[in-house]
Amino acid sequence: MSRQSFLYLTQEQVVECGGADVVATVADVDRATRLLYEGEAIEATTATLFWDLSEEDRKKAIGYKGTKRVNCHAAFVNDDGERMVGVKNIPSNPENPVKGRGPRASGLLTMLDAESGYPIALMDCAVISCTRTGALGALGARYLRKSGINDVCLIGVGPINQAAMAALHHVCNDGADIGLVHVFDLTRERAEAYARRIETELGVRAQVAESAEAAVRAADIVMPATTLTVPEQAYIPYEWFRRGALYIDLSIWDAKYDLYEHADKFYANAAESIERHNLTPGCLVDAGILQPEQLLDLGGVIAGKVPGRDNDDQIIVYFARGMAIYDAICGHRVQKTAEAGSLGQDLVLWEHGHWG
Repeated sequence: MSRQSFLYLTQEQVVECGGADVVATVADVDRATRLLYEGEAIEATTATLFWDLSEEDRKKAIGYKGTKRVNCHAAFVNDDGERMVGVKNIPSNPENPVKGRGPRASGLLTMLDAESGYPIALMDCAVISCTRTGALGALGARYLRKSGINDVCLIGVGPINQAAMAALHHVCNDGADIGLVHVFDLTRERAEAYARRIETELGVRAQVAESAEAAVRAADIVMPATTLTVPEQAYIPYEWFRRGALYIDLSIWDAKYDLYEHADKFYANAAESIERHNLTPGCLVDAGILQPEQLLDLGGVIAGKVPGRDNDDQIIVYFARGMAIYDAICGHRVQKTAEAGSLGQDLVLWEHGHWG
């Protein structure tokens, strides 16, 4: 049996190889969403493990009260003959920053050889995962925002919304189609600091909102990225939205159910999202609030097969659900860049193989 090794990349090397490249990530996410719609990608069912939860909470059908969890994702992507297989695990605990441990989440992405199934690369995935999640949110704005200048609402200024704002700037004509960004965070100092960064780094006007309500009411694109865990925590009612608004559902439980009862159109980045019954939009279908045929596939919009926004008066909901297809396509790009630049470390899986 021949020697088998794989490329290992640290987080710093992933960044050096484009893991945080917003423009490249938006292109990857756009491409993968279309490939999924066209049947050229496969997403496995996510496996989620919670610990330090009561048995009652572990059995909850919708939402969860726990904070410590790990999600395991796997996907296959065939991009014009370039076959990619990625497996990601991403542990998360929102208590980490509060307790001074570091970021909320970490992650590892394993890229597999599509023929042998052997690992060919192992890399930090926290940066890739965060960047592609933000890009996925912005992808909705690329295809579903109203025409002209759009004011933006950001609720939460953590890494996800920072990535989403950078990607939104890119898809909105490098910021030319963005008016004023209204920033709200439970910690005002964080909101003030990030508003200054938006103006300095992106060249877009930004101001701190006094409340989530004020931010939503003033915006055409609404993007919350919070750590809510159950629908009972929802705080954004339908009445806060102005006509023509696009609601980008990044963190699942921010909007009250009456938004879904009254919005004009609904999109998701994957039809498979209905099958995840513990999250929106699947739980909305189960509750009879949303009919399956109402949920339109953004991949079809990208492919020119599904209509997008009909007019600038519609209130549209876009469910942006994270999938391993995005990690796989981004990780493939990072891996190829690393190999071209001779970056990373070669680690041996086996020299001869125990079983011969």
